[in-house]
Amino acid sequence: MVELILAALVILAGAFLFSFLRAKRKISRMQAELSRAWQELSQAMAARVSALEELASALRASGYVSEGEPKLRKAIEELRRFGTNPRELAEAHERVEAVLRGIYRALPREREERVKVAQNRLAEADEELDLRKNRYNELVLSWYEISRRFPFRLLMRKIARPEPFALPGEEEALLRRHLPDL
Repeated sequence: MVELILAALVILAGAFLFSFLRAKRKISRMQAELSRAWQELSQAMAARVSALEELASALRASGYVSEGEPKLRKAIEELRRFGTNPRELAEAHERVEAVLRGIYRALPREREERVKVAQNRLAEADEELDLRKNRYNELVLSWYEISRRFPFRLLMRKIARPEPFALPGEEEALLRRHLPDL
């Protein structure tokens, strides 16, 4: 009888140990994936900044929206300054979008070719950024989801929680949409 209880305890301890080791490996993989996704997002953001600068130069050379070009350059500079914090980067990204909306409203329907080329390059950079942003946010949401489970909750207490690339109001909506209520 004692041997049976000891065997059950050894099996139970082995299962817990296996569970924690598996959780630790998964956390390491997720951290690596998050790091890689953030690096890809940063590269996409750098490509977008380059496309924005090209658009600002094309607008200046064409003489379009002369009052919007300095605003765009200022917004680009803010975007560069917040390169490591997802929340601040999302806010700077939103300010750039607001400036771009104003510029696009003021542009004439018929534009010079260089402005059209710059707009097309910016659209391509925006698509790439959206893909990378969605991938990163999905990984962050997966992180939040597994951090609520038993072995992960214990292991992830001391690990910095990644922030999604979203505005403060969007973050809660993003989490509510993807995570079940517990």
